[in-house]
Amino acid sequence: MITITLKGREIPLVYTVLEMKQIQEEIGPLAKAIDRILGRNPENKEDTSKYGSPEHLEAAAKLVKILGNAGLEEAGEAGNLTEKSVMRAMRPADMPKIVNACMDAMTEGMESEIPDEKKKGPVDVTLEEINKKKEKDG
Repeated sequence: MITITLKGREIPLVYTVLEMKQIQEEIGPLAKAIDRILGRNPENKEDTSKYGSPEHLEAAAKLVKILGNAGLEEAGEAGNLTEKSVMRAMRPADMPKIVNACMDAMTEGMESEIPDEKKKGPVDVTLEEINKKKEKDG
């Protein structure tokens, strides 16, 4: 699980269909939302002149709030992040690292955990977890 640290508090980031819906409602359709989050000009993906703009900062804070609250709730904690608290906790120099962590969490959330085929017979859960870890570590 991807995590970030805001004011000394470790925040796990979770991306599921629920967060996908929230992002679309609060930031925009996914393609546009990604452009806003990255500070890109949607007309020219190479143009990052919107980086640091109010629209970019707001989109990044909303994304951290959405993914962070989901992670906190999944960890059994109160999902109490607000856009204001996120922006207050972030330093401008931390923006690239935090945004990249959010993008990594979204990528992680897009991965399937549904097995391609059902195995027959007894299953060694521990062995399966070891094999999953080996595949990820590649």
